[in-house]
Amino acid sequence: MAASAPPSAIGADELRGPFSQKRIAALLDVHRNTVAKWIDEGCPVVQRADRDRGIEWELSLPEIVEWRISRSVQSAVAGYQGDAGLITKEEADRRRAVANAITAEISADEALRSVVSRHDAVADMATFCQVLKTGLANMAAKVAARATTMTNASEIEAMAQTEMNRAFTAAREEIALRWFAKRDTDHDAGGSDQPSSEG
Repeated sequence: MAASAPPSAIGADELRGPFSQKRIAALLDVHRNTVAKWIDEGCPVVQRADRDRGIEWELSLPEIVEWRISRSVQSAVAGYQGDAGLITKEEADRRRAVANAITAEISADEALRSVVSRHDAVADMATFCQVLKTGLANMAAKVAARATTMTNASEIEAMAQTEMNRAFTAAREEIALRWFAKRDTDHDAGGSDQPSSEG
């Protein structure tokens, strides 16, 4: 049985939100006060909170990420100065173009799944550990039940090894299913990295 995803995990179809301040903080792995500071600095919001009317913050994750990237680019460009004090407009534009190209490359890598989302990795490892834990618990129960009728130590060891291998195989197959379900079917035409059909 697969473990539930951690609270910070999010599916691609849920990206648009809107999200609460607390959820945005969890998704971006920052403190809630940091999100509040961003809002004070001009971070885009879907809906402003109003405690008197019981209205919560509503924020858009894509808009916040775009705003953060834009600010980072502006900050990086503004941080460079030439001999006369400030860089030329042409140099600022060139550096901004380089920063935007790097940002676009990272976005493309994410779209092609060349890089792994930290939240996806956490969810996958949680699933792997849960399946493995279940398998090992079943192994212990089977060994305990069957070992009482066995007298040969090597026979007991072989049975325990078989059950342990079964637990690891189940966990490996579960995580392989999760990984390959997220990929395009034509990603690897040769199928060299597809999970083995052997037990």
